[in-house]
Amino acid sequence: MLDYMAFRETFGPETDETELHMLEKFHAAGSMIQRGFEDTFVSATLRTIPETERVLDVDVCGIDHGNLNLVFCETGPVSESLFQGLELVEDAENANATLLFPSRIDTSEISERFPEAVQSGKFEVQQLPWRERAIDRTFREALEIMGLLGNETRVRMLVPLLERPHGKRHYRAEINPKLVYENVTSLLTHRLINELDDDTYGLTRAGKQIFCEYIAFVERVRRVLEENRE
Repeated sequence: MLDYMAFRETFGPETDETELHMLEKFHAAGSMIQRGFEDTFVSATLRTIPETERVLDVDVCGIDHGNLNLVFCETGPVSESLFQGLELVEDAENANATLLFPSRIDTSEISERFPEAVQSGKFEVQQLPWRERAIDRTFREALEIMGLLGNETRVRMLVPLLERPHGKRHYRAEINPKLVYENVTSLLTHRLINELDDDTYGLTRAGKQIFCEYIAFVERVRRVLEENRE
């Protein structure tokens, strides 16, 4: 669930499936795992109980204490087949639905057709701005952080913090004191680290997550580069 290419090789793509649809499924499945749904299924087919001829195909299904958390990954306008599926979910006592759409798609008809389900939270519409200008700011912030971490000195300062907090004295023994001062300031400004009561520095919660994700990302890139050199 953490590696897109591994996910793609395992779960698709299906016939005529776009990369955007695959990416939405990856996003949805990862969200389920992060929410603690250990029983998560991709491209699942559900049958009504008592059994009838009615079945429901969903992109992702997470099960939590018998409750079904269903995700429909949509890449185009709202369709009648989606409405038919949502009618089944609306009638089910143990199911709710999340609908993923690109932000450019008009989803108002869903609220019009299922006002109670949307208002109660049984149906949740999420619009992902992956193709829109709104994502530019997020990309800029991410690239700024990538630039911050693409510095050998800063990485050398952050790695020890994965074990325990450290102070400037520790850093000055291995790194030019001037560089320590400059880079501590940058890391504090971007809230990757914070200063503790005993004059040491530790990773913030966001800093820990971002830095570990960065290390995992760099390792995946390294692996891909090595595989393509062969």
